[in-house]
Amino acid sequence: MSTHLWRTGLLVVPLLLAGCASADAAPGAAAAAPPSSSPSAVDQAPPSGTAAMVCGADVVGDVSRALALSMPPVTDSTWADQLFTCDYSLPMGPLVLSVKESPDAAAAAEYFDGRQAELTGAAAALGLGERAFSTPTGTVVVVKDAMTLTVDATGLPEEFGANGQRRSAFAYEVASIVLGCWTGHE
Repeated sequence: MSTHLWRTGLLVVPLLLAGCASADAAPGAAAAAPPSSSPSAVDQAPPSGTAAMVCGADVVGDVSRALALSMPPVTDSTWADQLFTCDYSLPMGPLVLSVKESPDAAAAAEYFDGRQAELTGAAAALGLGERAFSTPTGTVVVVKDAMTLTVDATGLPEEFGANGQRRSAFAYEVASIVLGCWTGHE
């Protein structure tokens, strides 16, 4: 990717985060509609509002703006085994965001380490959460507190859009968007 496109992408993120943080900071703001699937365990609690944000209006809107889409993408969510997953149907292919809710930070770190071991080519990604890694194929995984965010852009073309967006850089941008919403929500 050219240096110009990288800088352009980084300039967009603060603008996107400003809208997300202010909207979610309002008391009682709804993060997302309830997931479409029922829990796998009878007494499993629903996902936290923070986890559900990956499918909420703010993140969906920010992804739409980042891609200059004329309409917000259709999303579908599931909740099972403490994993909230949001599938985005983008014009150029699927994007999957998921959040694993762990009982504590140590369990989240263990889950993060497992994800890093299973994904080929994982390398540290700086500037995201407490720890993060990315793969050359377009996956970014970030641990923050007791949550692990995975942005999987591997279903997108290697390069897409009028500006030649690369899926690996887009996955990083989406992870930044979500973390900005999480920070604004705290």
